[in-house]
Amino acid sequence: MDSTNLVELAKSGDAESQYKLGLNYIYGTDVPKDNAKAAEWFKKASDQGFLPARRELGILLASGEGVEPDMQTAVQYLSQAADELDPSALYHLGLMYEIGIGVEKDLQKAVRMLAYAAEMGFPGADTDAERIDKILYEERKKKLRARPLLHLQISDVDVEAACCKQMLDKLLDEEIVFIDSYKGPALLGEDKDGMDAVLDKCPFCGAEIQIIPRDTKF
Repeated sequence: MDSTNLVELAKSGDAESQYKLGLNYIYGTDVPKDNAKAAEWFKKASDQGFLPARRELGILLASGEGVEPDMQTAVQYLSQAADELDPSALYHLGLMYEIGIGVEKDLQKAVRMLAYAAEMGFPGADTDAERIDKILYEERKKKLRARPLLHLQISDVDVEAACCKQMLDKLLDEEIVFIDSYKGPALLGEDKDGMDAVLDKCPFCGAEIQIIPRDTKF
């Protein structure tokens, strides 16, 4: 489609054409780069519920490029697109959760969103997910080493405490890992045959796995 027809369709109210014209202004395709004009066209398409336009407008509103920053609307639009597993929305929203821009800082949410985006091939998402995962691993080591070896406890996002020295070592070496299974949070280890198996208790001391709120004070 040539640029003249695209503009005519956009002006006539076609949401997809408005979105595409907004992209043209973002990348300077057939028109000079202009984020402000891009935002105008994205807004027109967004008002009609066109999800890709809401994603792009959300990115602009979060960065303040060509528009007045509006973090509340940015998060709203990006979340709508992320709920539909849009990889770009997942990636940008993940970075916002990493830093705490427009949302409460949450590295667990950040790494999950970036991992989803990476699985869908979004450029750079795998590198960012690995970077944050390393941060979480170091935080997990410090947390587990600082807590008494009394109970085997997990929250909805991570391992919170170990029950014995053998379990602690396996967790630190990531030979037993936290997973978010279809039944909920769990620990994955190996059975007696060396096959992956979801644990229902500690294989060393027999302590039952307790699921606790994430913000429990120790």
